[in-house]
Amino acid sequence: MRSKNMAFQAALVLSISGLFIWATLARGGAEPAKIAPHPAPPATPDTTTLMGKPAPEFSLATLDKHEVKLADAKGKVVMLDFWATWCPPCRASLPHVQKLATDEALHKKGLVVWVVNDKEDEPTAKKFMEENKYTFAVPMDKAGDVLKKYLVNAIPTTVIIGRDGAIKKVFIGFGPDSAKEIDKAVEEALDAPVAQ
Repeated sequence: MRSKNMAFQAALVLSISGLFIWATLARGGAEPAKIAPHPAPPATPDTTTLMGKPAPEFSLATLDKHEVKLADAKGKVVMLDFWATWCPPCRASLPHVQKLATDEALHKKGLVVWVVNDKEDEPTAKKFMEENKYTFAVPMDKAGDVLKKYLVNAIPTTVIIGRDGAIKKVFIGFGPDSAKEIDKAVEEALDAPVAQ
């Protein structure tokens, strides 16, 4: 009899405790346990994550069979523009790239423009250059190794490298204000004091 009485008392205590907890939560007195959200996957690193860091070294052959090496441009401001002939925003950006590449005043101040082709074959790139009368240097990244080093996930991607060899500014895509923003970044890099 005694064990039945104890079981009844235990059930009664548990029931009253449960009612008390339910009433407290229903009134908003205590907060229910929070569940930690699943952390979001890390964003895919892109070229913008390289800003402020030393530009990755590379060496590529151009369409006209000259070798370009980033190390050879030390002390100059380098503008890299990653592009392909099939890319509409790239095609929209190239008249502006041509303007910068052929600007004698910018060249005298130390600007170097390399327009790195994204894994296309030489005949395709050469035909496009001739049809559009572009004269800028086109290093051919046939295997995509330089694009990988610069974490290029979309084109056009424009990279401004300062005289100190660090990446100063990155532009992904080309829109209505892009030309002005790129011009400003180039001028700022050219006008920046050179560390001794």
